[in-house]
Amino acid sequence: MIFGDMAERGDITTLLRAWGAGDESVSDELFQAVYSQLRVLARHHLRARPGSTLTPTILINEAFVVLAEDPKTDWRDRVQFFAFTAMVMRRLMSAHARRRSAAKRGADADSIVFDEAAYPAFERGVDAARLDDALKALESLDPVQARVVELRFFGGLSVAEVAGFLGVSERTVLRQWGLAKAWLAGELGAGETNTVAP
Repeated sequence: MIFGDMAERGDITTLLRAWGAGDESVSDELFQAVYSQLRVLARHHLRARPGSTLTPTILINEAFVVLAEDPKTDWRDRVQFFAFTAMVMRRLMSAHARRRSAAKRGADADSIVFDEAAYPAFERGVDAARLDDALKALESLDPVQARVVELRFFGGLSVAEVAGFLGVSERTVLRQWGLAKAWLAGELGAGETNTVAP
């Protein structure tokens, strides 16, 4: 699901390695190289209710602030970057939803609208904080399944990219992805802690 041709992908990897090595002069170029891809992902995840203050632009900018504050020095490639960014975006969305929920007592908490064609197991309009709680519960039961969801959903990585990143087969990723979606559908649908392991 990550976009761009092979040349662009190679350029991103080159920029990441330079940035990780401390070359601050490439930060603007790197931002421009990954911005459009991150914006597509952020827009996909943040089809929130009208009036939400979290926008794709804000989410991307906040993610880059986090990345700049804690720069990695061992970027291998663009897949690793998008995997790390997926974790950052997930945490930012959850934190934002929790703040709004606390401020409004849940009256207008931010929600994530899932693309039913791509993610039919999820209900539409799932609250970002509830999703994060469900993923934490899944992580305690099966860390691999939770990571697959994070990489596939929040990072937009393809099955092949997830398999390469985790060092497992594509068949394993597909199996874990299916099990995780089914478990999360039950967890989010019930609205209570699901004690059944995936």
